[in-house]
Amino acid sequence: MNIYVIRHGEAQHNIDRSVMAHTHDSQHSLTVLGQKQVEETGEFMKGILDEKTIVYSSPYLRTMETANAIHKHLPATVPFYQNPLIREWELGNLYDFANRTPEAKKEFKAAGQFYFRYPNGESLADVYLRATMFMNTVVERVRRQQRYENIVIVSHAAFMHMLLAFLLNWPVDDLLNFKPIENAAVIKIDETDSGDYLYEKIFVPKIKSE
Repeated sequence: MNIYVIRHGEAQHNIDRSVMAHTHDSQHSLTVLGQKQVEETGEFMKGILDEKTIVYSSPYLRTMETANAIHKHLPATVPFYQNPLIREWELGNLYDFANRTPEAKKEFKAAGQFYFRYPNGESLADVYLRATMFMNTVVERVRRQQRYENIVIVSHAAFMHMLLAFLLNWPVDDLLNFKPIENAAVIKIDETDSGDYLYEKIFVPKIKSE
């Protein structure tokens, strides 16, 4: 089974992080550039997917917009589901980057990026556990059913990184200060005959901000 993991297109908070202080992360929509990016990705995916495909998306607005741009190019029979396990790394209900308390800064320094749990939010370790759960439940169930040859997962940079970390057994020290995968980029994950996993970035939209 082919596994394709896709990041959402450019969204509002990618160009202005201050919106996170007043609009919940789940409600950030794609920018005009992001809409163009996901159209490119949809055209690319149209050439490699068929009716034996199943699509899962994070329920966040920007991922649903991205997934819809891909799903519309596929046969009408292709299932399309939301799954909250693959949502974005939660930094708190309304997170203000300009208003971090001294206590939070002290705790972050002591715990480190992977283990620090944001108030009303998650640590990266929590996201890692969600990635593990998604693979061991949803993806494994699809594999056992043997009804689909392709699974498409539309998600977010942190989740994608933790998913790869789980599958490739990356050490925790290598997970710090990771560089986000490009907006609307496509990662293909393959399982080898020995049961190990390999990944390759197979598409990045060419369109750039003007």
